Amino acid sequence: MNKYLAIIFTSWALFACSSTPSMKDMTVRMGDTDSIQITDMRSLMRNGVLTAQVTIQNDSKSNLVAYRFKWIGKNGMTVTDEEAWKPVTIGKGQSTVIMGIAPTPDATDFRFELNQYK
Repeated sequence: MNKYLAIIFTSWALFACSSTPSMKDMTVRMGDTDSIQITDMRSLMRNGVLTAQVTIQNDSKSNLVAYRFKWIGKNGMTVTDEEAWKPVTIGKGQSTVIMGIAPTPDATDFRFELNQYK
């Protein structure tokens, strides 16, 4: 019996892990942003609203990039209009934490969009 429970638990754990998107899958890059590394990405529901936290690190001399969040509902569709690009200055070798709060409780997921600042 324990053998069967172990197999079921392992199968469930593999399924749960395989359905979680990676940070790379959740990041949309535009322009020349290869020197900006995404080092951490987290989210949680706070008071019924999705809150996202992304940590980025700059590995180049250029220190100005832009970002925005794309908020997605449980059906996979965006739940709001596109946000405006927000510039962020980050020194070479430094990292910063970027926070985003969904504008509606309909958001259940997000994508982090990173762009060369223009």
